[in-house]
Amino acid sequence: MAETGRPLQAARPPTGLSPATARAYAASWRAFVETQTADCCFPVGQAVVTAWLETRAKAGRPRQSLVVDRAALTAWCAANGEGLDVVLPVTRVRRTGAGVDVASLLAAARRCGPDLSGLRDRALLLLAATLDIGAEALARLTIDDITDTTDGMTVALLRPRSGRHHLRRLRRRRDPAVCPVRHWVAWRDAAQLRWGAAFRGIDAHGTVGDPLSVPGIRFVLDRALGRSDRPAQRARRKKSVRPSESSVGMAARRCMAMPAPDWIRTTVTVSGPVDAVARFRVAAQGPGIIPWQVDFDYEQARLLAPMAGMGAQAVTLARLLRQASERLHHIALQHQAAGTLSCAFDLHRLVPVPGDVLEAGSDSRVAAAWLQAHWGTLLPLRRVEIEVVRDQRVRRSARLVYSFWSAEWTPWQALERVRADWPELVFGIRPHYVQADAGETADVA
Repeated sequence: MAETGRPLQAARPPTGLSPATARAYAASWRAFVETQTADCCFPVGQAVVTAWLETRAKAGRPRQSLVVDRAALTAWCAANGEGLDVVLPVTRVRRTGAGVDVASLLAAARRCGPDLSGLRDRALLLLAATLDIGAEALARLTIDDITDTTDGMTVALLRPRSGRHHLRRLRRRRDPAVCPVRHWVAWRDAAQLRWGAAFRGIDAHGTVGDPLSVPGIRFVLDRALGRSDRPAQRARRKKSVRPSESSVGMAARRCMAMPAPDWIRTTVTVSGPVDAVARFRVAAQGPGIIPWQVDFDYEQARLLAPMAGMGAQAVTLARLLRQASERLHHIALQHQAAGTLSCAFDLHRLVPVPGDVLEAGSDSRVAAAWLQAHWGTLLPLRRVEIEVVRDQRVRRSARLVYSFWSAEWTPWQALERVRADWPELVFGIRPHYVQADAGETADVA
């Protein structure tokens, strides 16, 4: 029986608790007593406790904290002879930094398959749910940021504004299906990751490749969650104005006025042992794109700037151009994440562009300097063709003939890097330059 008439401020504390639990329960009890009147006494009543928990839930208190509050009030009331059976109120759906509620992320993690891609997606989903981070933070994670401990692991999250790391400790969960520690270790060991980015792309042959960029991680999250590939359309506040033919023509003339690069055709012959040639052929295949990280809000503003004086028509045209560019970029990232091998000689597979250069963007000076120094050309190769030639000179040898077009110049720097990476192969490079006065194609050995 509850001690009727005993003031809440003079309540007996519960016994038999650990020091940490006693402190947590005492804090919750003090918070409850502060909301009651000074003359409030036992019995408290189930309705009063339920109303107090609902008030804290509406204020945004997490569900785990509400569980502690309910347990604290139940323990304090039991120590004073009053038994309570309070149901937790419905809380808000907590969304992570990825913009998805935790329940959806955990459900998607349970649906992932047992293959290498499934191990990666499950570890990515569970870390996003547990650490409450989005695609940008997941793309910044490296192997060195995650350290194993006796009861779990420690994750060092980089804060871009301050440049400092914030340590988060994760413990092993009882349910192995949603334990981020177990599945991170499973993905790391299966992919044989020792350094670099924590999450990598996987091609159609099951080979772990380049680090996943921010759009790549967003694509993986969308695919695991079953989201639509088409981005949601924003609500329009004003009626859109159809651009006139004059505005479209002006934009087209501006695009045509931009300097177009000169394209040079090059033939590369690769010969050597059959096994080495076969391995090189597989390693050189890729989607044929550079997965730049693009800020489309900035791109829309950049497109709008030279024609801002045209009013609403310019705004509409810049938005349409931005949507078309964003759609093409999204399709290219889908091909990359799916491991599409549409290009037989992919420079990004042979000489990958670093992550910090990809973050800088294709229009940055950093990207231009890196591509010029390591590739020798600023754009991916075009019209790549491959011909398998039977080598009659030596037994057990093979030969491949690649032909492609490169912007401005033959990618000498990239080909020299490929030569150094594949010393067992012989590379023959033959650019085809066009002489302006003769109008013929000149072969330069």
